[in-house]
Amino acid sequence: MEEKCLFEIRSGMYTEPLKTLGTMSTEGNRTIYKWTEKHSEQEQETHFMLTLIKEESKAIVVRNGDVTSRMVFEAGNKTTSSMKTSFGVIDVVIDTDYINFPGGLINGAEISYSLDPDSGEPIRNIFSIKRLLQNEEI
Repeated sequence: MEEKCLFEIRSGMYTEPLKTLGTMSTEGNRTIYKWTEKHSEQEQETHFMLTLIKEESKAIVVRNGDVTSRMVFEAGNKTTSSMKTSFGVIDVVIDTDYINFPGGLINGAEISYSLDPDSGEPIRNIFSIKRLLQNEEI
């Protein structure tokens, strides 16, 4: 069942936390978050889908917009991905430190990782998504 939610998203890529509407659902052992971001009038909307698979310590982020990518985060492992941008394709290595999954008192998820693009200068980041409101409260 898909629930409408208000999310708060935090990332080192943003100066302030982002609040945005989206949906959350559970399909078997997967928790799926979907949301849209638009940070400026010049930017087109970007659609995100985050799939969390706790049993595999894995998160998959699919992004469609100015930048298109499918990134796989596996706790304790390095994975590779490509980001399609207006400047061309950028290959990245993702080194995931940890993934905190929703459950118990945790009403969201957090991923700590570093991205190493072609340039060879890793970018460290902690991404988190938290449900603030759901269903009738929106």
